[in-house]
Amino acid sequence: MSDNDSLATTDYLVGSSTVMVEAREVSKRFGVVRVLRQLSVSFQRGEVTLLLGANGAGKSTLLRMLAGLSRPDAGSVFVAQSASIGFFSHNLSMYGRLTALENLDLFRSVSNIPRDNLRRAVEVWDLRESARKQVTELSKGTQARVSLARVFLTAPSVALLDEPTSNLDNKSAETLQRALRAEAESRCVVIATHDIHRLRDVATRVLVLDRGAVVADSGAGATPSSISRVVDQYLESNR
Repeated sequence: MSDNDSLATTDYLVGSSTVMVEAREVSKRFGVVRVLRQLSVSFQRGEVTLLLGANGAGKSTLLRMLAGLSRPDAGSVFVAQSASIGFFSHNLSMYGRLTALENLDLFRSVSNIPRDNLRRAVEVWDLRESARKQVTELSKGTQARVSLARVFLTAPSVALLDEPTSNLDNKSAETLQRALRAEAESRCVVIATHDIHRLRDVATRVLVLDRGAVVADSGAGATPSSISRVVDQYLESNR
């Protein structure tokens, strides 16, 4: 964490039964590049939000702030007191010399998760053949499945996923879709993605960032037609 990251505070949201994570007027710079511009947005329980935008729009930075991995230069991030957060990123942060199973079991043990959950995760994410291989020996797609299995192992109330399908084949993407639909009413999910065609069917909300600001938002509990309208406008503007 940089010196700038320590300037702002992270607090807990109280008095709300539905909002799970919220950013209030957050700003962030990396050198001379302003990545987020006084951005305010909240995400509720029961939502699956697709976070769209070009590379550099601020999607990954926002997710890292919501996960508590980066702090804004200004503004605040709030997390519900009851929230447990699962975070997926391209930096998989696994122990390369451990096997896939050892990585999952280590995470299970420190999170005090029953061993049955581990066996179920191996089955669900089709890791039986890869479980006893070192992570460094696995393909990028299999590594992504191990990392996703780790995220959902704890059944987090908030799942923050940064390009989760970028290395997944269609079968694995369908497994992710099922995981997102499971217990959807009790979970808040935010997905930064370019893979709209494989994830739009699970979305209940679409939010578009451009140069660190929200430029379109279908709103919470959006109808399929509202979601399609925002997605179509986004795709048309990026042709």
